[in-house]
Amino acid sequence: MPELSFGSHFFLDLVETGIFYVALFLENKNVSLNKTWLDSLPNSIKKILPEAADYQKVLKVVDFKEKQIRLLADITSQKVICLL
Repeated sequence: MPELSFGSHFFLDLVETGIFYVALFLENKNVSLNKTWLDSLPNSIKKILPEAADYQKVLKVVDFKEKQIRLLADITSQKVICLL
């Protein structure tokens, strides 16, 4: 289980730039992730940051500009739903 306070400057930078982040614990029976769909999306990391191409097996960047995506999160109940 990651300790989200580690790298707190990184998380602060995400928030300040309007980038939403969430930790998913897949071993939790209430967590559902469509990994097949996610894996089928193209990884844009090489296009955005060519020098990071070696990390594409552990870092995936997906461009959703052409798709309407909604990410609904309730911090209090710790529930997140992604709608496409």
